[in-house]
Amino acid sequence: MIASLEINRQESSNEPHRRIKSCFLLALGLFVLLNALLSFYAPIQFDAFKFPYKGWDWWTINDLRRRAEVHNVALLGSSLMVSAVAGCDANFLNKNLDLANYHKCSYLDHRLRTTFGGSFDTFNLSAPGQMPSDAYLSLRAMVNCANRPDVVIYGIAPRDLIDSTLSSPADTEPFKYLRRLVNIDDVASILFRSPFAKLDWLLTKVVYLYGSAMDFQLAFRDLSDQLLAFAVPQPYNNPSFTWWDRVRLLPGYMPGEIHPEAVIAGPIDEKTAASHYVDNTGEYLQRYRSPDPHTYKVQTCFLKEIARFCRKERIELVLVNMPITLYNVGMLRPGIYMKYVQAMKELAFYTNTNFYDLSDFNHYKQSDFHDSVHLNAFGGLKFMDSVVAALAGDRRSAMIMAMAGKELEEHKAIAAARPARPF
Repeated sequence: MIASLEINRQESSNEPHRRIKSCFLLALGLFVLLNALLSFYAPIQFDAFKFPYKGWDWWTINDLRRRAEVHNVALLGSSLMVSAVAGCDANFLNKNLDLANYHKCSYLDHRLRTTFGGSFDTFNLSAPGQMPSDAYLSLRAMVNCANRPDVVIYGIAPRDLIDSTLSSPADTEPFKYLRRLVNIDDVASILFRSPFAKLDWLLTKVVYLYGSAMDFQLAFRDLSDQLLAFAVPQPYNNPSFTWWDRVRLLPGYMPGEIHPEAVIAGPIDEKTAASHYVDNTGEYLQRYRSPDPHTYKVQTCFLKEIARFCRKERIELVLVNMPITLYNVGMLRPGIYMKYVQAMKELAFYTNTNFYDLSDFNHYKQSDFHDSVHLNAFGGLKFMDSVVAALAGDRRSAMIMAMAGKELEEHKAIAAARPARPF
């Protein structure tokens, strides 16, 4: 009798644990079933182009989609390319350029037309801080959602391969946005360094609810904003809280976000250019302080991936060594710069890519730079002229540029007749 009571007591004490276990297994089964169903049939069509904030690449890609123009040339590169193009074009057009919405290269197009004939329409995919990993996704996003350019000109510099402030390619603001638009399965093996990053990528691919977490958050935010606007309508004639107000109040919130009229390039004269040189020694000492061999290896692999992708898509890739000052070169460890140039020459040789070393220290003066690496309007003009001269001086490049100029109108006609591509 006592033994029977003891058994009943043990069973009653285990009952809550069994219920908890049963509930857990039931919830897990329902989650797996729901995830499997959603993987095959998604009732909600999310917009891959939406992002929690509008960074440089968000504006670039949405400008590319919105205008629906055909571009036969694309530019890649970091802020070195951004600065050269923006300054040169502001002076050439003699007007202020809003860089959130301006992604053309007017002076370069003018020089290409006068040199090679035909028509040229260049789209500027370069972005501040762009690494080869970012450039790879930017180019693929352009081909996916717009059109395939005939020529890609990639301006590269040492910082793009060895930036000490970069922990992982997946940590950059452009990469976080662009990976929503481009399948990264083909580069996953070289992309994720830690097991946790690889696990996160696998969960994003396999678990629908996990992979769509940001989309659900954005949808919830939009719904919350609508309900708040309905419950608490804005008073009449009371100005709303603007982006500029938020930046003044919270300057460190979403630092990668930009806004129309937030980044303006305006015309300058030579006297102004010479008097506005900025010392950015501290920034580049930090960037060059402790180059990570793994970062160099990964970014070099992405350069090769760009070359491979261009071959696959029949795009002519041109690598250009960006001009920087001797002072900036001196911040690197002895011999690093020459090894970098030699490595780029070898990479171009083995990938059958044209490489032009345009960092001629005798051609550029300090007054051609904003700081130790960024060209101003006058340095940008010299750089664009040097790019066109290098292309014209190479038989293969000159022939391809002439063909691209002649075929642009044909590409426009084909694009106009083709239905919109699903993304």
